[in-house]
Amino acid sequence: MLDITNGRAAMAYVGQKPWHGLGQELTPGAGIQEWTEQAGLAYTVNESPVLFRNAHASEPEAFKGRKVLHRSDNGAPLAVVSDGYHVVQPAEVMHFFERLADAGGYELQTAGALSYGRRVWALAKVAKGVEILAGDVVDPYLLLATSYDGTMATTAKFTSIRVVCNNTITAALGAAGSTVKVLHSERFDADRVRQDLGIVTSEWDRFIIQSRKLAGEPMKAEEADAFVQELLKPYHTAAKDVTQSKAYRRIMDLFNGRALGSGIPGVAGTRWAALNAVTEMVDHERGRSANTRLESAWFGTGAALKSKALELLSA
Repeated sequence: MLDITNGRAAMAYVGQKPWHGLGQELTPGAGIQEWTEQAGLAYTVNESPVLFRNAHASEPEAFKGRKVLHRSDNGAPLAVVSDGYHVVQPAEVMHFFERLADAGGYELQTAGALSYGRRVWALAKVAKGVEILAGDVVDPYLLLATSYDGTMATTAKFTSIRVVCNNTITAALGAAGSTVKVLHSERFDADRVRQDLGIVTSEWDRFIIQSRKLAGEPMKAEEADAFVQELLKPYHTAAKDVTQSKAYRRIMDLFNGRALGSGIPGVAGTRWAALNAVTEMVDHERGRSANTRLESAWFGTGAALKSKALELLSA
């Protein structure tokens, strides 16, 4: 899904090379301008009226209430949207993190454009990782993404990555401060979003406490079976036995010792193991391709499934 319309993948990163091997590697501490250029985000999204030809008029007429969004660098059209659609420019996404980096504790990890530039994102590491159990570390991140085709609101989301397996979990799901969404019918106020995310630290602390509780709660096989059935029930018809589904069998298989990190002392047979069985399936196996898997795990049904799993296990 990476945008390659200008001849190279629109993505920059620091540290380990991404699984797809694409993008421009930057050194830690690179400036926002370099990030913006190397991530393929050095363009603006322009607006123009939508015109149509009418057999009864000599000149094209404007279609009232609609406008077309297009890129300044290559002129490519992005979408036709309503007049009330407020654009969050790629530069605004990048400068959102600039002030956070200046304040300390935030370091950009990846940024780029997807789907011909119809979506852009940036991901920053928030702080040092924390151990849930000895040898089982989770790292906190902050994601900001927006779209130019009406498919998603501008979203700032706190997420965490379990180092041993690269599973992602949105922390403190449903709680204020974990996710902030700004509809395109509203104007993006970076200061307000940063203010709303100002409780990220406390949310992170709450998530760590929550995760450690899950790691300390044994889970019997019949409890795991009931959890997975309840989790997957909405995705199956009454006529179909959930336990016969591929997702059910795979989550149970991962819970029963096949998941990455299962060998860490204290993980096996706990609610923490059950949560990571779900996140590993969603992040690394679910979906027709790596592209659709990432889309789903960050923004779609995969993210919702992980959210529901954490909610059920923490109840």
